[in-house]
Amino acid sequence: MSATERLAGAALGGRRLPGALGIAALLAAWALAAARWPPHVLPGPDVVLRTVLDERALLLHNAARTLWRVALGYGAAVGIGLPLAGLLAGSPLADRQVGSLLTLLRAIPPFAWTPILLLWLGIGDGSAAIIVFLGALFPIVRQARAGFAAVPPALLLAARNLGASPRIYWIDVVLPGAAPMVFSGLRLGWALAWMSVVAAELVGADGGLGQMILDARNLARPDLAIAGMVAIGALAAASEGLLTAAERHTLRWRP
Repeated sequence: MSATERLAGAALGGRRLPGALGIAALLAAWALAAARWPPHVLPGPDVVLRTVLDERALLLHNAARTLWRVALGYGAAVGIGLPLAGLLAGSPLADRQVGSLLTLLRAIPPFAWTPILLLWLGIGDGSAAIIVFLGALFPIVRQARAGFAAVPPALLLAARNLGASPRIYWIDVVLPGAAPMVFSGLRLGWALAWMSVVAAELVGADGGLGQMILDARNLARPDLAIAGMVAIGALAAASEGLLTAAERHTLRWRP
């Protein structure tokens, strides 16, 4: 192993250490607080761990439902949001007309759509996925549009003058220049997608981790509710880690 690789490994370990210490401190504080309360009020980490192991089939089933809804809504937000951001950045007319509409819609919280979506679509994946879509769409469009608009005009003009095809223009010129802001929007949209799906499932959904947490409250099972919360946090953090790894790989040319 070279000296550079050893230094990189040490730096990575140094970044991981504060995170591990933070988790350990949280667990210690949780255990101390749980010692002052009965388990049916505040179960300790050991109780929640046993619940995770005992109810793993239930947790896996509901986690799969939640992940499917996030994938549907977030995938649609990315598929629509990125082309829309490119259109807004490249067309002043579209930016004026569509941008004002997006500003109006962005002011409406995604959760405010829940009652009318339940009325239209009923309880199921469709209404929850649309709420996820609405939560993730606007930060993706906003950040990506800013990234596309920040690409130097001289670079775009040079690509056109050199006869770049539309594919080369967008993939080799525009996207690399806008990628940092695009990934910023993707990460923000991902975080809001998880917040939106849990809120949608808490209000009305057929299964999912949010609905499981609500059922656990009705059954006076705080251990199961906290297990669901831990599952949500773990899934969101792990999937965001994959997104961060993709960003680092894509932007490896940056210093």
